[in-house]
Amino acid sequence: MSAIHSSAGAMPRTSRPLPKGRNRFERAAWLFMRLSGLALLFLALSHFGFQHIIVGTHQLTSEDTIVRWGLAGESITLSQLFWRLYYGVMVVLAMLHGLNGLRQVAHDYLHNKLVYNGFMAAATVLILVATVLGVIALIVGVNASGAAEAFAR
Repeated sequence: MSAIHSSAGAMPRTSRPLPKGRNRFERAAWLFMRLSGLALLFLALSHFGFQHIIVGTHQLTSEDTIVRWGLAGESITLSQLFWRLYYGVMVVLAMLHGLNGLRQVAHDYLHNKLVYNGFMAAATVLILVATVLGVIALIVGVNASGAAEAFAR
C-alpha cells in the first residue's frame, strides 16, 4: 500500500498538475503569475494596513515619506533601507506581473505574429523604463526642495 493511502481507505490526495503550456517558458510564466500574485497580495495588504489603518490617511505628510525613504544624497538608516527594499520589490513584482498578464492577453487577441511581437516589444520597453525609473527614485530618496515646491503649489 502506498504512502498516499491511509489505513482507513480514504481517497488518495490529488494535486493539480502544472499546465503543459506551449513550452517551458509558458509553464514558468504560469507559475510566476501565481507566486507573484500571492506576494503582491501580501505586499499590497500590508501596505494598505500600514498606510491607511496604522498611520491613517489623514496623518500622512511629506515628512513621513522623508522619514521612511530618506533624503537624496544622505546616508540611509536600516529602517529606510527596509522601506526602499519593500517598495522596490512591490514595484518590480507588480510591473513584471502586469507585463506577463499583458503578454497572455495579447497572445489571445493578437493573432498576427508581427503585430504581437511589435506590441510586446513596445510594452516591454515602456514597462522596463517605468520600472527602472521607479527603482531609481527609491534608491535616490526624496528631494526635499522638490517636495516642498510640490506642496507649495
